[in-house]
Order: sequence, then structure tokens, then C-alpha cells
Amino acid sequence: VKSEKLKLADIDLGSDAVVVEGATAAVILEGATPEPPPEDGQAPHAPPGEEKKKRRGAKHGHPGSGRKIPDNLPVEEVLVEIPAQDLICPECGKPGVEKAGLEAVSYQVTVKKQYLLRRIVRVVYGPTCACARLPTIITAPPPAQLIPKGKFATEIWVDILIAKFMSHMPVNRQLFEMVQAGIDVRSGMVFNGLRKIHADYLKPLHDAMILELRLAGHWHADETRWRMFLAECKSLWYMWGYRSENIVAFVLDQTRAAAVPLKTLFNLDVKQLEDNGLELDTDPVEIAPEQMKTMNVDRYSAYKTLMRYGLVLLAYCWAHVRRDFIDIGKKYPANTILCEWAEAWVLKIANLYRINNERVNHPKDGQLFLEYDTRLREAIQDMRKELDEKCAHNAQTKALASMIAHWEGLTLFVAHPELPMDNNLMENDMRGCALGRNNFLGTHSRWGGELAACMYSVVKTCLLNEIDPKAYLAYYFKACMQRTHPMDAEAAGKILPHKLDGRAKEQLKLRKN
Repeated sequence: VKSEKLKLADIDLGSDAVVVEGATAAVILEGATPEPPPEDGQAPHAPPGEEKKKRRGAKHGHPGSGRKIPDNLPVEEVLVEIPAQDLICPECGKPGVEKAGLEAVSYQVTVKKQYLLRRIVRVVYGPTCACARLPTIITAPPPAQLIPKGKFATEIWVDILIAKFMSHMPVNRQLFEMVQAGIDVRSGMVFNGLRKIHADYLKPLHDAMILELRLAGHWHADETRWRMFLAECKSLWYMWGYRSENIVAFVLDQTRAAAVPLKTLFNLDVKQLEDNGLELDTDPVEIAPEQMKTMNVDRYSAYKTLMRYGLVLLAYCWAHVRRDFIDIGKKYPANTILCEWAEAWVLKIANLYRINNERVNHPKDGQLFLEYDTRLREAIQDMRKELDEKCAHNAQTKALASMIAHWEGLTLFVAHPELPMDNNLMENDMRGCALGRNNFLGTHSRWGGELAACMYSVVKTCLLNEIDPKAYLAYYFKACMQRTHPMDAEAAGKILPHKLDGRAKEQLKLRKN
């Protein structure tokens, strides 16, 4: 989070602070007595409790781990010879000879990106009998193609999609590389191909993800802006992101209204409901408490509308609350009392995180869980009492009033230990959209925006399930091409990343460092 990254300029050291020259992280205040340097031949004095603390860096006498040479890569041998003239003895003029078996061998990892022209030869057969029951010439059928009679193989389309929506590399830069490699390619052909791939294959996969998302009992949700350069519509759209246990799905929409999550998560059309005489504000959906779904969200009003409709319980993000107090310290650095007050609240929130992290590490019916649960509830009660204190500064009043207004959602994690205290998981998933938006600014067509939402869903869902997105996309396209009927959401739902069988998961698993 940007507001949580402190710079040196944000730290007010005060007028009495003196920085010791050459000490990058040490600040000695006036009046403090510095520790005398150690005498010659003696080790420096270590602070109490840190006598056994290991020093960072290389250790004297340690052999080290050495370079790790991959053993799963094909080997290309490069022979390095000494020029013949350098082997001639300057005294007698006789040449040197190679000493067999005494080669000096070293290894380097290299890369060679190469485009190949695949020549497809279809074998032609003919009968050996005179029965005239078989055709005179029988030609093997052409292999299946992602785009019938297309110029590019499936691997090219997978590479383009992954490079753009996982590596955030605009298509025009990819086309530039292909042209430099000697490939005659036109941008119109590529974008028309991507449009067909989205309509025929990726849209059913995205629909299947949304259907699977609706079955979850808990979600994370967030949204970010997205530029659409369309003449007939406003340019500022929004990319909505939702995360469940197995699915991460993105949806692009013109609005930032509650109608978007209502439609995505519950398949509810507010306008249609109102036309039928149902007002969700006055006639909320009646759901039993044990069947109520939960959402980790920020404090945006659209999510509060879902709670007002009686559809979900909201768990508000403590990271956003913490950010409020950090912003106070940054906005009023000269107000020492206010900064100390804000820092005290940051430490109180950190204490809640620490206790809850210990609590959820133990079984619910265990003694340690009960002990930490009691400590957590006591800390929550103490914090709630402090919210009613009178404040001298408007920033204090605003921060505490926000906590009071959202207190029920902020403390939902206490009764539901399975809920995280913040919405950081979804915010991290939104970073791909933000990086892509900064690299290619936005999209110039509605289908292009929907393709972006679909591909970000595929990439993040694969990473969530520890599946290689590039390998999965090739696997999915192969399954599409093997079908005799067009791909639909029902069929795509059977091969979602988390539903793959053990063998497929092993073949497509994500390699980690």
C-alpha cells in the first residue's frame, strides 16, 4: 500500500537530533551518553539478549552453496579452441596437441527464442483391392486449429495472451518483436483473431468461473478504474474483482454501483426486480444467519447496499483503518501530540493482528485457541471503550467516527475465525489490472475490455490453484478443439483449474523458486 511506505523525508527527527556521520541507521539524541568503544583485542559489547544473534552476510570458512546448474534442460555444446598459431612452440616450431580427457568444462544458462514454420504433411492413402468400396484417394484429415485455416498455431495465440495479461506487455510491442524475427504479421489480423478466440472459447470459460464463484460462501471484493476509449460511452469504467476459495473473477462494467456485484454474485437484476414490484430496501431477502454469506471488503458504499438487502455479512478491512492513522501522521507531521496519538492506534491494531494470528494457528476446540480468543475479545472491548473519548482535533474525530460506524463489520472476524482481518488478498490480485492499465492505458473496444477481464480471471485463478497459466491455457484450448460442438459454460466448468484431475494438475503445476 502506497501510504504505508515511509520515506526518510516523512520522519520528523526533531531539532535536537544529531545524526552520526557514517552511521546510516543510527540517530543519537543530545544528552544521550554513547557507549565507549571496545578496547583493542576485545569483541564489541552486544546488547542484552542479542549475544547469540547471528550476523548477516557470508560466514568465514563456510563452503557456500555454489551455482545451481539445471539438469532438466537440453544441452548445447560449444567447443572453445586455442588458435593454432598460439600452440606453436617459439623455440622449435612444433605444434601443440590436444590432451584427451582433460577438458575444462563450465556451464551457462542461455535462451534462444525462435519462430518455426510448421510444415504439415497429410499422408495420402489408397486401397490395395479392386472392390471399389473405398475411395481411390484417402487423405488424412487436417489437424484441429484454434482458428480454422488460421496462419498461427495455438502456441502463438497462447504466447500473445499470456505476454499481455500476465507479463503486461502490449500487443504492439509483441508484434514489433515478431516483425524483427522476420514474420509478416499485421495488427488487424492479430486483433481479429483475439476477438474470435474470446467469443468462441474464452467467454464460456469466464461464464463458468462466474457460475462457480456464486456457489462460494465467502468472497473478497474490490474494484479499480479502467479506461475505455469508446466514442459512444464515457471513458472511465471499472474493473470489479471477486475472490473465493478456488476462483478469482474480474468483471468490467461502466458503473461502480451495487448493481454490479448484485448481478455477478447473486444473479439479481435490480431494475427487473423493481419492475416486478420488489424493493430490496424495504423487502430484504430473508436468509437464515447460518446460511448468510460473508465478504471481506473496504468501506465502499456499494458493498453496504448488499448488506442492507440482507444478502451478506460484511467484514471490513483493518488495513484500511490502519491506513487512516498512518495518513494522520503524514498529514500533520508538525503536531507531535497528534502523531503520537496516531502511532499509538497503529500499535493497537498491530496487537490485534498479532493475537488473532496466534489464535487461528490453533484448533478451535483447543486450549490455546480459547486463551488467545479471550485475549482478543478483551483487547477489542478495551479498544471500543477508547472510541468514545473526546477528541481535540478534527482528524481524530473523523478516524474514530469511521471505526464506530463500521465496528460491527470490523469485529466480525472475532466470531468467525475463518475470516481474515483485511482484504489484502483481493487487493494483491488487483495489481495485475493496475500494471496492465499503466502499460497499455486501457482498451478501445468493449470486447477488448471483456477479454482483459476474462484473461485476468484465468491468470489469477490458475495462480491461486498453483497451476501454470500458460500451460493451462494451452490445455484448455486443446480441449476446445477436440469437441465436436462449440464450447459452453457447462463444459468449461468441468475443466476449471481447481477441478482438474491429479494427473492434469501434476502436468500443469506451477514451478516455484
